[in-house]
Amino acid sequence: MDFFAHQDRARRNTGWLVVLFILAVTLLVFFANFCVALMIGWSNIEQPGLAGHTVWDFFSWRRFIYIGMAVWCVVLGAMIYKRLQLAEGGKRVAESLGGHRIYPNSDDLDERRILNVVEEMALASGMPVPPVYLLGGEMGINAFAAGNSPSDAVIGVTRGCIQLLDRDQLQGVIAHEFSHILNGDMRLNMRLVAVLHGIEFIGDTGDIMLRVRTSRSGGAQVLMLGGALWLIGFFGSLFGNMIRSAVSRQREFLADASAVQFTRNPQGIADALKVIGGYRAGTEIFSPSRGEVSHIFFGQALSRLGGLFDTHPPVMDRILRIQPSWDGSYILTQLQAKDETDNTADTKKEQLAKAVAMGAALNGEFLDSAELLMQGNIADVQEGLSHIPDSLKEQAHDPLGATALMLGLLFSGDEAVYQKQRGYLKQKPTPGLLALIDKQTPALEQLSRALYLPLLELSMPALKCLSQEQYMLFKQRLLLLIRADEEIDLFEWCLYQELQHYLDPEFGKVRTHRPKYREMQQLSDAYRLVLSVLVYEGHDDPQEIDKAFNRGIGSAGLYNLTIQPQNACDLQEFRTAVKELAYAYPHLKPRMLMGFVNAVKQDGIITVIEREMVRSIAAVMDSPIPKLDD
Repeated sequence: MDFFAHQDRARRNTGWLVVLFILAVTLLVFFANFCVALMIGWSNIEQPGLAGHTVWDFFSWRRFIYIGMAVWCVVLGAMIYKRLQLAEGGKRVAESLGGHRIYPNSDDLDERRILNVVEEMALASGMPVPPVYLLGGEMGINAFAAGNSPSDAVIGVTRGCIQLLDRDQLQGVIAHEFSHILNGDMRLNMRLVAVLHGIEFIGDTGDIMLRVRTSRSGGAQVLMLGGALWLIGFFGSLFGNMIRSAVSRQREFLADASAVQFTRNPQGIADALKVIGGYRAGTEIFSPSRGEVSHIFFGQALSRLGGLFDTHPPVMDRILRIQPSWDGSYILTQLQAKDETDNTADTKKEQLAKAVAMGAALNGEFLDSAELLMQGNIADVQEGLSHIPDSLKEQAHDPLGATALMLGLLFSGDEAVYQKQRGYLKQKPTPGLLALIDKQTPALEQLSRALYLPLLELSMPALKCLSQEQYMLFKQRLLLLIRADEEIDLFEWCLYQELQHYLDPEFGKVRTHRPKYREMQQLSDAYRLVLSVLVYEGHDDPQEIDKAFNRGIGSAGLYNLTIQPQNACDLQEFRTAVKELAYAYPHLKPRMLMGFVNAVKQDGIITVIEREMVRSIAAVMDSPIPKLDD
């Protein structure tokens, strides 16, 4: 599945969304003028000489302009307000639906199972592990992905979803949601929420006025105005539902197909849909906020819409797309806590193999991040990740433990620098932090360098549970430890870059990369610098350096560049150049990343630091890692 192509398509759909938005608001302006003319005519119906007049006799172009300006101001204001709210990321959506975060160290069996599935999926897709939110009062089987980018994405699941589906079925559902993230659908869905909020805001205002009028005494004018606004809003909601349906239905078929390729198990998502089809509550959501985000869910969240305005295809059609020979039988199940604690080593190995297979299943287009980090085949990855001690995994699920792990990875082997770093941590002591680092040190010293970034990924949800003050102190400490030896190496840059890129949106406004570069030539200087640093780091022989650089620029479609002199490869400029690459349009990103991978593979050996650099560059670009055929 070419996710970059689908991201481009999602971006083009955003253009159509703008067109539909303008059309819908223009129609609202006409209808608002019709309602005003009707109200004026009705209020003057008894005036002499007005008998036989039509509503259009009370129409005025001057009034049309004023009303049009008022409608546009209200709609745009409501849309901008909602967009600012959504800038907080996916957690805002999850919390508005009544969801609460499942903490990484949860002991609940159902919660532990969904956390494990999401962790596996994230490792397989080369993404940070997103926080998981539970809609505890929702017994329908449903899930969603929300956020403006992978760095602020969250996964939401209903209570019915985690209690009614088995592990394979859950994997299919979560794979469907991850494909929405990788396809670019998630960002499009967030924009759609803001746009439709603007369109439907007038109707919501009218509805409030009508309810206030029925509960209190008031004039007929208030009732008439509220009714007019409600009527305008009715058509706004109609337009909104049409836009939701037009944008989202085909994307659901694509996400189902992606989930099949992702898991290599069509039975999983097909059976999940069969359980939904045989379950009385289906996928219905009852949260008061469900209407404006109904299109982001795995299944139809609203049951009251007709087929024309449904945001999702019928369950039967989705199953038949996956299993054309399906006999029409649904799966009947009952609510129960499924005892799938996955504690045995054999089970863990089997799950890990499945997780790695997911990444390899992306139609040969992308390289599973774990496979790249571990350098080798799936068996190597499985064996390597199994060497992360259970004690470190447990600490990675605790906010203080995860903090200690990340700081511990930066401790120097030089005694003088090490003591200096410990001194920094004692300046603003956190109770138990140094003791925890000391306790973890033996296991960290034995840990393979290739497992540092996978350990970082596992720690991400716990680190997102820090308070604002704790996170700011954590970042300060990271920088102090990095600068303790008065130089910054590339591993330190990689670790800090990934932590900052994925955690900053959790503790502040999301800064999305709006594409501005359509051609590779526009990025030639930045690409040249990043590629130069990469090949210098991985090669010593001058001839191999030239070969690797030429292979990298050739893969990116740039043939007239010369390598940057090594003494001109400043780390700060490198960091700036990597951020510049993030502003490329999606169709350029696989070419650049493929160039990086080709360059590091030139000598047949991919070093750990090369893997870390490629992964960190891809993270900043919000991109999966491209796979090269051997």
